[in-house]
Amino acid sequence: MVEHEDVFNQKKTNAVEVKLATIAPGYVSGRPQLIFSGETIATLKTYPHMAHYTPSSNDRVMLIKGVVIGKIV
Repeated sequence: MVEHEDVFNQKKTNAVEVKLATIAPGYVSGRPQLIFSGETIATLKTYPHMAHYTPSSNDRVMLIKGVVIGKIV
């Protein structure tokens, strides 16, 4: 028999981490640097994005597993 706690713990480990960020000011092309929510300085790392989304400076974006999914409108 499957215990309720086992199912609950399994669901917790399958959670997807979603992050919110802003494309750094001055972004022109390529993979953008980001300013994550609660931070004030852009990352040194650049992040990949989905093909359908064209990053633009100061866009508010959503990331899943380190990939920019798109702009939040």
